[in-house]
Amino acid sequence: MNELIARVRGMILAPAQEWRTIQREPVEFVPLFTRYVMILAALPAIAGMLLLMFFGLFFTAIASAIVGYILSLVGVIVTAKIVEILAPKFGGPADADAALKLAAFAPTAAWVAGAAIIIPILGGLVALVGAIYALYTLYLGVPIVMRVPQEKALTFTLAVIAVAIVVNLAVRLLTGIFI
Repeated sequence: MNELIARVRGMILAPAQEWRTIQREPVEFVPLFTRYVMILAALPAIAGMLLLMFFGLFFTAIASAIVGYILSLVGVIVTAKIVEILAPKFGGPADADAALKLAAFAPTAAWVAGAAIIIPILGGLVALVGAIYALYTLYLGVPIVMRVPQEKALTFTLAVIAVAIVVNLAVRLLTGIFI
């Protein structure tokens, strides 16, 4: 748990430095998912569930949390694969491990801030700020983790953001369809 907290703190307070640390670390899919992604992705799902339950929407709350959570996890995997495919088009290597790192750690601020959605209105603003900051941390991580040349980093980041938006819209659409 201390490692999780330290990583979250690093991604929020010193993301460029944290990306350099992440870039040097080996990555294994299962530990990364079970000890980081699955925990943090649960924060906004649980907060949203509790908010809906407060308004008496028990079945909707539980179904929305479960489906949204699962689709968010799938979204990380899909985004990582797309990042891996896009990297060579921008001068970076097709590195599955690096793409997984980028897709798994970039949304940290969004997940943490997403827990604030339990607070009506204000929580949505906090979550929005967290999402925007997550995009900034993504930009910082692209040249470090994906080794895309600096002159192409902004274009690559914008392409990844476009992909992430499409993936997230698909996740939200699917969530709406299943509930």
